[in-house]
Amino acid sequence: MTVLVVTLGLLCTGLGQAAATSDAERRLKETQSSLARAQDELAESTQALADATAAYQAATAQLPGAEATLATAQQGLAAAEHELEVARGEVAAARAADEAAAQRLAEAEQKVADQVAKIDDVTERIDGKRASISQVAVQAYTRGVGADLASLTILMQAESMDELAASAAASTSVLTAENSIMSDLKDDRAELANERVILEDLEAAAEGARQLAAETLQTTEQREQQAEQARASAQAAADAAAQAKAQVDQLVAARDGAVSAAHAAQAEDQAQTAQWSAERDQIEAEIAEIQRRQAEQEAAEQEQAEQDSGGSGGGGSVTLAFPTANPYVTSPYGMRVHPVTGVYKLHDGTDFRAYCGTPIRAAAAGTVEWAYYRGAYGNQVAVASRSMVTTYSHLSRFAVGDGERVSQGEVIGYSGTTGSSTACHLHFMLYVNGERVNPMNYLGR
Repeated sequence: MTVLVVTLGLLCTGLGQAAATSDAERRLKETQSSLARAQDELAESTQALADATAAYQAATAQLPGAEATLATAQQGLAAAEHELEVARGEVAAARAADEAAAQRLAEAEQKVADQVAKIDDVTERIDGKRASISQVAVQAYTRGVGADLASLTILMQAESMDELAASAAASTSVLTAENSIMSDLKDDRAELANERVILEDLEAAAEGARQLAAETLQTTEQREQQAEQARASAQAAADAAAQAKAQVDQLVAARDGAVSAAHAAQAEDQAQTAQWSAERDQIEAEIAEIQRRQAEQEAAEQEQAEQDSGGSGGGGSVTLAFPTANPYVTSPYGMRVHPVTGVYKLHDGTDFRAYCGTPIRAAAAGTVEWAYYRGAYGNQVAVASRSMVTTYSHLSRFAVGDGERVSQGEVIGYSGTTGSSTACHLHFMLYVNGERVNPMNYLGR
């Protein structure tokens, strides 16, 4: 009778604890689901922050170069503007020299024209006197050798002294005219020679003026070309400076905006994750307490069973088998850099190599607590085995359902890469008395 009462008491206590465990596990499922979503969001914001930080670092690395380019462009612009100003001054001076040379050329050409006209006048006079000389020569030739005798005959034939004097005066006048023409011709020829010398000097001066004008014009054109090149260089330098400044402004705006937004998103996600983590820790503590009570109940049942059997009974512990046929660890339990987020954190299980579609088997007999999608863990199966709970994550599909009893080695699903995963594999986790532990310390014992 006493044994029956104790047994009924233990049974009632076990039923109460089972109900409490079921409620706590339900709350844990809900909280873990919310936590998984929050962790996914945190992973995304952390990745965004990592991208923004990388962009920030890239912008920071480029910023000195952009600023140096801007400074160089500004210096080039100042130098080009100075060069343009100097070239403009030289062009103005060259144009003034060109105008002066053109004026001198015009004056020289006018002097040449005047001298040519003067020579034409002298030549015309000489031509006229040459005609007079020709006439005198004809008359002299006509008189011939007896010209003087003829003149004497004329004088001797004069009938009076008055007529004789008139005839002598006429002969003298003719001779005087002839001598005057010859003298003027000589003077004109000398003047003509002198004027031709002056003409040669004027023509040489005019030619020099022409050459100077041509050289001045060429210099002006060169200065104008240099000024235009300087202007183009100044414009190019100004454009480069403006572009460099725009790049600097864009880099600064991009890095500041991206990092600020990423920090804000990560802070929000971290707060949400911390909230769900606190809730999960509380529920796991409740489960640990329930499992402690279950352990006490199991111990009492074991003690009662030993008393009933006269001390011949005995208990046993759960022995875990590897969840894959050919176990090969690709990432052990412990601290590591997360392959997706790049964050240094605890790797809360052991990763086994399992190509896509590989059968995954239960490490121990027990009851399926859940088989559904769990955020970052993807498709996950959890099996409760006395004081232990094993989970199998990133599955491609399930082979069992909630509440189903499974035996050790039974296929519970197939490997995949669902959730936060980079390739097909199995993420295997173990809870002992409500605490996460390294599965390799219990496998194969």
